[in-house]
Amino acid sequence: MAEMRSKSNKKFMVLSAIGIFMVVDHHTFTAMNLFGDFIPYNSFFMPMFVFVSGYFNKVDSDTKLLTYTWKKIKSLLFPYLGICLLVLVIQFFMNLFKTGTFESFPSGYLLYMLERVVTLGSPFALVTPMWFVITLFSLLLVYALLKKILGKIWNNFIMFALFVVLHLASIYLAKTLDPESIYWFLLPLKVFFFLPFLELGIIYRDHLERKHTSLEGGGKIAILFALLVFNMIRTIYLPTAYDVAFDTIDEMAGFTSPFIVTPLISSLVGILFWLTIADLIEKSVSGSKFINYMSCNTFWIMGLHIAFFNVFNCILMLICKVVAPLPCFSVETFRETEWYFWEINPNVKLAYVLIGILGPLGVKWIYDYLGGLIKKTKKETAMKEEK
Repeated sequence: MAEMRSKSNKKFMVLSAIGIFMVVDHHTFTAMNLFGDFIPYNSFFMPMFVFVSGYFNKVDSDTKLLTYTWKKIKSLLFPYLGICLLVLVIQFFMNLFKTGTFESFPSGYLLYMLERVVTLGSPFALVTPMWFVITLFSLLLVYALLKKILGKIWNNFIMFALFVVLHLASIYLAKTLDPESIYWFLLPLKVFFFLPFLELGIIYRDHLERKHTSLEGGGKIAILFALLVFNMIRTIYLPTAYDVAFDTIDEMAGFTSPFIVTPLISSLVGILFWLTIADLIEKSVSGSKFINYMSCNTFWIMGLHIAFFNVFNCILMLICKVVAPLPCFSVETFRETEWYFWEINPNVKLAYVLIGILGPLGVKWIYDYLGGLIKKTKKETAMKEEK
């Protein structure tokens, strides 16, 4: 098997693993809900992924844009395409199982998927979370272009302030304009939305990390407590407590707060809260091979977890057909939507969380294992030829 990559930055390894766990948990409608009643997942977790990308971003005025673009195509778009094709095959066989009939894709379906990629970011429902990959790819290229043009006069704090203005403008437009009128502008709006968090990752790395890390444990716990109290106070001034969050960011929708600054504040609170937790627990979990593997393969979990939710539902549906009907499992509802969950007991959602994480990691392990065998075979063949 191919040797497992080990991340050297353990704090961000932990933070990435926490983030992808939250994505899966959120899509089960929060089976675990880690501090979610105080800091909802979708008030910060996608900006947190951009923050992590910013932390590791090294582009400057000397960056060769064509080389950088090709690198991002290989690391983001090619895997995006591969996972989407894999899930499309899974979806085809699942539809065959669910309906019992062969159904070809309707005329114009390819064009429809391309339209969704350009606008929403994901070609079909089973890979909905993959919208983030298209947004991240575009965001990194826009940032690299700006850094190339303005790199000689670049000031992190001034650019962060300018990016905040673009961020607020994107939310204002999303809240005030008709959704149909911004449909073809969703991608640039999402890029504007995430720009400050990319810059924030760089600011943290270059200016804040040393001070944050050097705090004693008591100081870090004080930060966590202060953030929880701050978020509690914020909810007093909002129509509902959940207004601190924002749903369906792929559609630039769900901004229910009357204040356009709410998503920015919510994201800063959530990022700092979980960054501090990652810093506190880093030493105790940094040796975990599972956490490392999970962190190294967030892409696979992001792209495949909803498909594995549905694979699990197909197994439950098979039991209903072959053995006996399962209480509270609606075969008809499952046939109609990819977002169906068996709700016989709230604890069942934990099974979906485990399947959503372990299933994709299992596929990745098989992929690594086969890749290792192929490399080993090629190496042995080359050695025999040399002899």
